[in-house]
Amino acid sequence: MKAIFYPITMKFETIIKNLIVNYSVLGIDPSFDNVYRQKLTFYRSQRGRRRTKSINKRLRLKKGFDSEIAYAYASNNIVIKHYIEENKSVPLWALFEVISLGNVGNYVACLNREDKEKVADFLNLYNSQYDENVKILEQSIFLIKDLRNAVAQNLKATVKNKLHLEAETNFDILFDYLALLMIFLKESGNSRSELNSYITDFENSVNILYKSTEEIAHNKEPLPYSVYNLIIGERFKLKLNKLKEYIN
Repeated sequence: MKAIFYPITMKFETIIKNLIVNYSVLGIDPSFDNVYRQKLTFYRSQRGRRRTKSINKRLRLKKGFDSEIAYAYASNNIVIKHYIEENKSVPLWALFEVISLGNVGNYVACLNREDKEKVADFLNLYNSQYDENVKILEQSIFLIKDLRNAVAQNLKATVKNKLHLEAETNFDILFDYLALLMIFLKESGNSRSELNSYITDFENSVNILYKSTEEIAHNKEPLPYSVYNLIIGERFKLKLNKLKEYIN
């Protein structure tokens, strides 16, 4: 399973980074210092404690990015060294080459609402009815980064609506993460053949896992069905067919 998800998540990271950079610097000086002043202004749309919280998040982001630049410079990153030694502000594209996916999520959390909407609209993922503050981007990034179950309601609804499922997904089985990744890759223009190959690889791995519940291999006990269901979940075939219909 790890071998299947690794290239998909790497592609997701490349796509989301490129989209965010492109929309952030469109028509302006692309240096991070300038983008920080002009585009990382989500806090202005907030009031009271939420505004204070957003400002603190923005300040932490600046500190975190400065640390990433310092680390890249100490690691002899050629591009970063060039801008630092020339006493120039590092352009956003160069910074996004060295920052973690988690910091990309932190960046999006501070990004102005207009640019958040543009990226989400491009991916055909934005719905103002259940995502007033365009949280889907940062939540998706953090979800894929951590692969954990604590997700916001709008992510569950997004997968449910895109695949026309009867119930919302809870991101407690591997298929749910695959579905979210496939949605991002499809909406960003990846080919059906490529996406279908990912789905086939995942399905083959599930079949191998299922066989381990029936057979005793190398004198080992078979995998209990209860464990299999915890990993794969119930009604897997139905969900998989819905995903195939969405892709094709």
